[in-house]
Amino acid sequence: MHAIIGDRIIVQAEVTDRPNRLGTVREVLGTKDAEHYRVDWDDGHESLLYPGPDTRVVPRQRAGEEPLATAPGPVRPEDPVERIMGAPVVNVDAHDSLRVTAVSLADAAVGALVVMDQGSPLGMISERDVVHALAADADPEEVQAHNLVGATTVWASPTDSITRVAALMRDGEIRHIPLRREETVVGVASIRDVLRVLLAYAGETHRFG
Repeated sequence: MHAIIGDRIIVQAEVTDRPNRLGTVREVLGTKDAEHYRVDWDDGHESLLYPGPDTRVVPRQRAGEEPLATAPGPVRPEDPVERIMGAPVVNVDAHDSLRVTAVSLADAAVGALVVMDQGSPLGMISERDVVHALAADADPEEVQAHNLVGATTVWASPTDSITRVAALMRDGEIRHIPLRREETVVGVASIRDVLRVLLAYAGETHRFG
């Protein structure tokens, strides 16, 4: 995938009843083989985008046209997990309150987000962590995001296979794994997306096997 400044970005929604996310490329980063972009989103936010399989580019000279539909090949368990990762990643600061963290999860409609400490990823918080904290009578104004990060965060690489990430989820009894390239979090893998691939492959194997 390649884009230049001014190109339009379309990130297709995971479910049909939600709108696609639209934005404009403001800066091209990385190398030719691993481009990522700083995007001004139409909802007023700005973030880094590491394109995944649901990302499309509309060149700026055709920005008013309807983009052509793309049909990537079927995803298989041995494929790199970056094919199904969620991006862009939602972040909160380590010193944001529990209330801010909960609002960020709700506003972004995601199940987990990454906690950043002075520009470096500290770990991950899931909606389940927030619920457990509130159920334990944690003060939503006093408790901070870093207080909810577990002692050990399970990380994976975007080039790890979907099967390997599934094993990490099973062994760690977790539902989300942040994907890190060096010190940059480029996406999040969810158990829902991993299971979708594994179940589809199991059904295909059973049908033809």
